[in-house]
Amino acid sequence: MRILVVRIGRAGDIVMSTPALNAVFDIHPDAEVTVLTSPDGRRLLKNFHPRLNDIWVWDRTGLFGFLNTKAIKKKITGNTFDIIYCFDTDRRIISLFSDSTASFHCHTSHDPSRHCASSYLHIIEQAAGKLDKEYYAYLPVDSKASVRVDEELEQCGITPEDTVIMLHPSYSGYTTNPVKAFLNRNNRSLIHRFWPSENFAELADKLASYKTDDGMFPKVIIDLIPDEAQLGQDIINNSQDSVILLQVKPDFERYKALIKRSNLLIAPNTGPMHIAAAVDTKVVALFSDWNPVDCGPFMKPSRFKIIRAEDMPNPEQGLAAINSETVFTACKSLLH
Repeated sequence: MRILVVRIGRAGDIVMSTPALNAVFDIHPDAEVTVLTSPDGRRLLKNFHPRLNDIWVWDRTGLFGFLNTKAIKKKITGNTFDIIYCFDTDRRIISLFSDSTASFHCHTSHDPSRHCASSYLHIIEQAAGKLDKEYYAYLPVDSKASVRVDEELEQCGITPEDTVIMLHPSYSGYTTNPVKAFLNRNNRSLIHRFWPSENFAELADKLASYKTDDGMFPKVIIDLIPDEAQLGQDIINNSQDSVILLQVKPDFERYKALIKRSNLLIAPNTGPMHIAAAVDTKVVALFSDWNPVDCGPFMKPSRFKIIRAEDMPNPEQGLAAINSETVFTACKSLLH
């Protein structure tokens, strides 16, 4: 049996499809599975499962987007599948399979009262019957990358016994370019996905001074790509030297391992929030405008806390409406 699973999107979108993808492997134990995804999906799903036969990448951006679309259409036409599970609601994507003879399963509209990941699992259940276990977001973590992370942290004075709290202050599309920043000043992500650096600094000071149950003080880290390093430095400058800033060449396997090593991640509604859920690291997630019921961390409820700007005074300020004390209280409850 040959199965095609389809999910095009950003990192968080792909992570939210992993519960359903694991369900596909479980209910079709002898199937050969191919995934059609985005460049982000290829990076995320590399080595995801030993029976993931192939990953087709559909890159619809840039100068060669049209040519890549033609190549994907040719692949679909030239391959025969028995079952296609499509987790996209975009009719342009769904239309690619209009001539397929496969058993095709998708949903054509999105229900905001149901989590995306739950909707994808529902597609599987409609096709194959009720699932016999719970599925959560999942990404494998490379053991060699974990060793490298431990060595990297040790050089910063962080031992395996230390509680590590990771802050993620940026978001996809964040820029330090003054011209782009000015043009994006009213951007939805800037307002609803950017928690002010002063707030992160206040939180870092509170966390670094908090004695955990083992009688030790947490080590607070920020890991940013070079283009975002100034944001991390701003947080350090506004704090009392409570933060360790890590800057290395981008390496996704290392990044997953670093989040896995962390005991807690504080982040807005971004890809790293979903990655934390997928490696089972506790999360305090900051939301504004977006609906956490629809796209929050998909993991055991005891492992995360969501704080919404809509529950704060002055929610029109976006994430800035959330104060550091509220986030600190949520962190303490998870650290216990």
